[in-house]
Amino acid sequence: MPLALYGRRVITRLPLLLLFSFLVAAVAYGVATSQPTEFQVHYSYLVSLSEREAATEYKFDGFYALQATDLFASTLAQWAQTPEIIVAAHEAAGLSIPTRDPRTLVRIVTAEKTAPQLVEVTIKQTESEAARRLTEGLRTVMQRQIDLYHTEGIPALQFRAVATEPWVGERVVATNVIVIATFIFVFVVALNLVLFWESLKGSGA
Repeated sequence: MPLALYGRRVITRLPLLLLFSFLVAAVAYGVATSQPTEFQVHYSYLVSLSEREAATEYKFDGFYALQATDLFASTLAQWAQTPEIIVAAHEAAGLSIPTRDPRTLVRIVTAEKTAPQLVEVTIKQTESEAARRLTEGLRTVMQRQIDLYHTEGIPALQFRAVATEPWVGERVVATNVIVIATFIFVFVVALNLVLFWESLKGSGA
């Protein structure tokens, strides 16, 4: 097929391609605008060595004390993300449990040890007030767990986890970016399909 004729056939389908891309982008816009705003509460735990237990047989030096603090920070991060802790936090905050699916529950709270003595916690909710209440509930339950660890366990070291003041952020869906990206992606894919189809027709002629 001559290149000029090949190009003309593609150009004649251009309005249809643009219309199709626009319609798909409009659907993407509707889906994006229907998504609720996500509120995220961020706060951190600063973990430190509180007290050393007297021991005549062996005494922890600075290295092992720091290592033990690092391990306790890891334990703290894992605690905050367990389903039973998240459920207990909802109960402490007076909030209804949104689901009984553990996989969905663990997405509500994210805790990450970002330094040997620092644990960053993020709580996600669709309502600002619910996010604040759940944060207070989680902090209460976590302190209860820390106290239980020290009273019922037999730790050679005593730890203290100080929670920083929470900050509430708001994550809004980037509607414009989604619409533009969808339009470009659909147009490019559709254009390539037309080019491929025309090449097959040309080779079969």
